[in-house]
Amino acid sequence: MAKSSISIPFFDVFKYALVGTFGVLSAYLLVALYSLTFVSIGFYLLNRYNKKNTELFKNLQFGQYIGLVFIFLGLLPYIQYFFISLMIEGGGYAFEQMINN
Repeated sequence: MAKSSISIPFFDVFKYALVGTFGVLSAYLLVALYSLTFVSIGFYLLNRYNKKNTELFKNLQFGQYIGLVFIFLGLLPYIQYFFISLMIEGGGYAFEQMINN
């Protein structure tokens, strides 16, 4: 492999940081693309198999259940944030109850 002709100090550090940043951004982009694909398929199935003149979640059909499964699969990467917020708020509430009693 050819040696870089640029001899600026810390140039390699900058290159590694830039490549690492693009790696992290591409990983987040893939997760977003996965989520968008599965949620949109699920929403399409919810609307496609909805009975005429009924609300969206009233009288669900089999195809709509499949759509709900797709939506759940699409939202799985973000379920960690739900549990994080649940534990933070639950812990704060439990601490307040211990202090006040």
